[in-house]
Amino acid sequence: GSRACKPVSDARLAHAIQKMVAFLNGLLEKAGVGLTMANKWTDPTMVLIASVALGIPAFVLLCVAVAYTLGILYLPMVPIALYCYYEWVFLSTPAAKTDQYLTFKDSKLKKRWGARKIPMHILVEEFLADNISFKKDILDTLTNDRDKFIDWRPNWSLFQFILQQGLPATSSSFKNIKATTKEIAEHYDRGNDFFASFLGPMMIYTSAFYHGTDQSLEQAQVNKLNMLCEKVHLKPGDNFLDIGCGWGTLVRHAASKFGAKATGVTLSKEGAAWCKAKNAEEKLGEEQATILNCDYREIPKDRRFNAISAVEMAEHVGIANFQLFLGNIFNMLEDDGLYYMQVAGLRKGSNWQDVQWGLFMSRYIFPGADASTPLYWYTKQLEMAGFEVHSVDNVGRHYSHTLKAWYHNFLSNKAALDLERYPLRLQRLWEIFLAWSVVAAGQGSATCYQIVSHKNRYSFPRDDFLAKEVAPKRL
Repeated sequence: GSRACKPVSDARLAHAIQKMVAFLNGLLEKAGVGLTMANKWTDPTMVLIASVALGIPAFVLLCVAVAYTLGILYLPMVPIALYCYYEWVFLSTPAAKTDQYLTFKDSKLKKRWGARKIPMHILVEEFLADNISFKKDILDTLTNDRDKFIDWRPNWSLFQFILQQGLPATSSSFKNIKATTKEIAEHYDRGNDFFASFLGPMMIYTSAFYHGTDQSLEQAQVNKLNMLCEKVHLKPGDNFLDIGCGWGTLVRHAASKFGAKATGVTLSKEGAAWCKAKNAEEKLGEEQATILNCDYREIPKDRRFNAISAVEMAEHVGIANFQLFLGNIFNMLEDDGLYYMQVAGLRKGSNWQDVQWGLFMSRYIFPGADASTPLYWYTKQLEMAGFEVHSVDNVGRHYSHTLKAWYHNFLSNKAALDLERYPLRLQRLWEIFLAWSVVAAGQGSATCYQIVSHKNRYSFPRDDFLAKEVAPKRL
């Protein structure tokens, strides 16, 4: 009997250790993001980390001290005192004519915030609950008037969200294949018609590249596709891999316009089905455009590619897994190949307004996209993985204009969405997500980097960058 029990107990121990490691990874990942964004100990991300790391032990010690000195019956005084401080001191925001910009559908909310600046995350929560609406266009209001009625200090529910990120059951940091698949499915498998309502016919969920702000979204996306293929020096017959290919537009473009043997990888079942249907529609055979419905860790190890791209996908990898991710790419890339990584980054030295946007995105839009950091972290990670960074371009303003086009597309098309599949709460979330992101990307709270790198080897043909068809474009 004891022999039969031993494998079971060993399995439980191994599972418990695995959960503990995941728990610690989650804590370290969240702290890591905060550290990369801070310049000083007083920066918001450091304040948040200190509040969690020191606040919980301080609360426990205070409770023990009260119970020891005054008696256990006085323990409720501690949370009551903290609640009163939070409600009437911490949330005592400056006076403002907030009701000029917002319609309050709840009398208590109007009494509390109608004549005071409203904390942004309270505004978001109540807007999603349909207790508040904007009197004018959301984008216009956030662009021109946000500082007149919005306060950027965090609220209690935001602290709760941060605390939950340290718990294995509620954190978005646990990046095994099962967790990542679930994360992608929850976002990208909402339905192709939902994404088409704002992305438009090209179905590209990444920043475009504008040659003049008068260009259409579609033309700017074609610019980006051409530029990306040129940045990795794509030639006919090259093996090209796009990790996180979405709806496969880049894969099809690389195959049809540049003659590459293109492979796309996506975890989204809806996206993969769309890709395969479009490949057939455009008469692209398997040898020209292949779609793999799998995780990046499941790409066959024997495959080798002349060029690899990850366009706004690496953020989903997670800080804890970033070296594993880059190591896989390094091993799949030919010694003379190029790797293109486009990532949504955050501002170093972020203020409370910047941090509020980042936490909003983590909480509501991309729960697992924790590897959005300042630029230096990405270049450091690439160099640690054995890459040499060739070029970096900041396309934050391009992203702002891309998001603005998505926002107007969504306003034009949302009425046609099926309310059972896409309820009004989700539609309100998408409006404020797109509108706020236009502002964030436009002013530098967030941005987007295009990073081209290659293996840091003596033998790499660096003169390729000096070729007359390449050098004038600084590719």
